[in-house]
Amino acid sequence: MAQVAVPQTEPISADQVRNNAGGFVFKVDEFTLLRRYIILGSAANNYYVSRQSVDLASAQCVVRLLAAGQGEAVVKEVVDISREGRAPKQATGIVVLAMCARLGDPATSRAALLAVPAVCRTASTLFEWVQRCKELGAAAGIAKTESGAVEPAAFAAWAAAGIAAAEAAAQAAAVARAGHRRRRGPAPAPAADALTLAAGSTSKLSWGRAMRRTVAQWYLAKTPAAVAFQATKYSQRNGWSHADLLRLAHPDPEQHAAKRQKLAEGSVVAVEAAPAATAPVAAEAAGNSDSDSEWVVVGAGDNGEGSELGTLAAAMAAAAPAAAAGDDAAAAARAQWVADMKAVFTFVTHGTTAPASAELSPVMQYLVDAHRLRKEIRLPPPLKSAAGREEQGGKKKGKRGRRAAESDDEKEKAPEPELDPEVVAQHEAATAAAVESALTLIRRHRFGHEHVGDTVLLRNPAVWGAFLENGMPLTAMIRNLGRMSELGLLAQPNYQQRVTDRLRDAKALAAARVHPMTLLDAMCTYRNGAGARGKARWEAVPAVSSALEDAFYLAFKNVVPTGKRYLLGLDVSGSMGCQCSGMTSVTARQAAAAVVMSLVRTEPWVKTMAFSHELVEFNVRESDRLEKVVEGAARIPMGGTDCALPMIYATEKKLPVDVFVVLTDNETWFGGVHPTEALKRYRAAMKQPDAKLVVLAFSVNDFSIADPKDPGMLDVAGLDSAVPRVVADFVRGGGM
Repeated sequence: MAQVAVPQTEPISADQVRNNAGGFVFKVDEFTLLRRYIILGSAANNYYVSRQSVDLASAQCVVRLLAAGQGEAVVKEVVDISREGRAPKQATGIVVLAMCARLGDPATSRAALLAVPAVCRTASTLFEWVQRCKELGAAAGIAKTESGAVEPAAFAAWAAAGIAAAEAAAQAAAVARAGHRRRRGPAPAPAADALTLAAGSTSKLSWGRAMRRTVAQWYLAKTPAAVAFQATKYSQRNGWSHADLLRLAHPDPEQHAAKRQKLAEGSVVAVEAAPAATAPVAAEAAGNSDSDSEWVVVGAGDNGEGSELGTLAAAMAAAAPAAAAGDDAAAAARAQWVADMKAVFTFVTHGTTAPASAELSPVMQYLVDAHRLRKEIRLPPPLKSAAGREEQGGKKKGKRGRRAAESDDEKEKAPEPELDPEVVAQHEAATAAAVESALTLIRRHRFGHEHVGDTVLLRNPAVWGAFLENGMPLTAMIRNLGRMSELGLLAQPNYQQRVTDRLRDAKALAAARVHPMTLLDAMCTYRNGAGARGKARWEAVPAVSSALEDAFYLAFKNVVPTGKRYLLGLDVSGSMGCQCSGMTSVTARQAAAAVVMSLVRTEPWVKTMAFSHELVEFNVRESDRLEKVVEGAARIPMGGTDCALPMIYATEKKLPVDVFVVLTDNETWFGGVHPTEALKRYRAAMKQPDAKLVVLAFSVNDFSIADPKDPGMLDVAGLDSAVPRVVADFVRGGGM
């Protein structure tokens, strides 16, 4: 009996829903949507869905999971994705963690607060989490379920106002930007997101005991060197500063040290009282609970980026007084830790330090020098001739000044008087002295560009050269490649070699957890010669551009080939031309082509095709560079999306395929057969019941091509650095 084809504009199952393009697709489960939301984020417009609706509309899945008693599982998902570096940006994960802390039941709230150090590893992310908790305070008082979690319907009603306000603000911002292009003046401020607007002026942050303890522990779990590092590198963000948090949280170093000492003593007693068979285990636990070295040197959890923190910790260790072995050494280390931590907190909160006559400890010298570099060291203002000053004064006199200027135009202009050589020499000497002072502090403490307060000083090539010589953190280096090229620094062979070597260092990329899509975005921005925002312009250095592309491939996790037969279908329809969610300079088509390249380089047997309104050959070889793949995809005629074509093609050609991989924005409406139905027909026709379908999505919405009830179909967020490993595990039978 012949099967009747069902067009995609009609459902084939009661489990299907209508998507934004008018086609019917399967609705994914809440955890799949949660992973998409955390990984893809909401930093860019979707082709069909506006940015504001993504912010809070996608967050509804979090509230539904909290109401269903899955809050602790949500927290675990956030922590896992953050630790593995699977999301290119932390912002959405921080929002979800704040929702768990403020809107979840008591158990979820406790789990979220305990997870803060694991997710908010830097002060910048801590400030963002505190601000999101404050904004969600406005929603904390709405209706709750019996378990104590917020009611989904009540949250949806609360969020609706924010979404509407965000849409109106976005329209107003667009009008303001259009007007700004026609006139001079400061650029308009970006529109606030839906969550900020939903909170409004009613948002508040209740600093209860749990909140104070969480923030205090974030500081007290670190060494004084790590706190000083965070305080200078991320002094303030999102309307919060370290002084604000320290005043509200009241961390007490003495109490913390005493508590840890009691825990250590209790562990020792437990070891002594334990039977002989269990004593080694208890001793190991005691050693792990309180290590003397953690009071002096940098621990694994201090997140010391680059070598700046390591240099400070080494200086502190060298300056620490020698102590006798045993209890005296531990007591001396604890006393030194308490003294240093108190001094750091006092300096950060009040800006005071020891008397000038007193010798500063290494950590205090670090803070004082950081303050000098940020607040005191300044280049002198540029010199102006007397004629130039008079001309500026004339411009301020209105009509009289303009009439004077017109009369001056009629006269023969006299040559501009030269500046006094002595004044010029003094200016040059002052400039050289300021630059030298800055370079001395930068090299002494390995300071980064965040520590320099003078924006004019940051336009000095020698300063950026010092940053590179110090071993600038890899992510910071990638972000500032355009600026260094604009200053001409990367045209110098020695600095160019430093940059390209680090970009091609696979171990450094893995240690910094650089997301491959971050590198793709950086590469596209760098090659464009201009950023999406700002006025910076530069000429891309070919060697650096090539190294960025090499770094992109290195950033993908190494996956053991599965040996299966793959058919990759790359969607090049019109909707794939939109900006890829979470990226600034990458389209969904570019991101999809990049993932195709990673799979081609991973698996030994891959056939690549492209589809829009018809399927076309699109041969991609392992040796192909990314630019060639993207340009080839861009030349293919665009039309409606029909994600069923790869399976239909394989059925007609009787092509043996183990795995179909479709890369799309998830909005399929064109064609007479549903993709899931096409896969079932292929399985039956080719007698391959284990043939699988993997869908890599590039848009944030709650629709999926794959049937969630079919264990041989998998949905994966296409913007995931672990995509090759996830797909390989699924193909081998691991499932998801």
